[in-house]
Amino acid sequence: MKLIMTMCIVLSGFLAQAQNDVSQKIAMALQKGDAAAIGTCLVSSVDLTILDDEDMYPADQVVTKLERFFAQNKPSSFEVKHEGTSKLDDHFRIGDLTTTTGVYRVTYFMKKGKGGMKLKQLRIEKIE
Repeated sequence: MKLIMTMCIVLSGFLAQAQNDVSQKIAMALQKGDAAAIGTCLVSSVDLTILDDEDMYPADQVVTKLERFFAQNKPSSFEVKHEGTSKLDDHFRIGDLTTTTGVYRVTYFMKKGKGGMKLKQLRIEKIE
């Protein structure tokens, strides 16, 4: 019984670490304006909002749209302000992305899949 409990604790630690690794990878990519790095973390179809452009896009189009956004708004920093887990067991982060054109609120949701944690929703909204 102790062995089973120990294994469960160890496995839950690995899952938490995997979730944090993906979240940190996304945060670093946002700070650097690295759309390709974010692209490696995406599910096949992503709910994407960049300012007034909101829709479901395939992963390759998400990368293209992020490249365009980062080219027009060069990031200098990204700071996670809040993190948590939704009722659907999706993990989320909310933070501020500082760019050459202003500060944007970024929210992203990650879900557990066969290959680990993946980004399923990304919102970039101008802070007024």
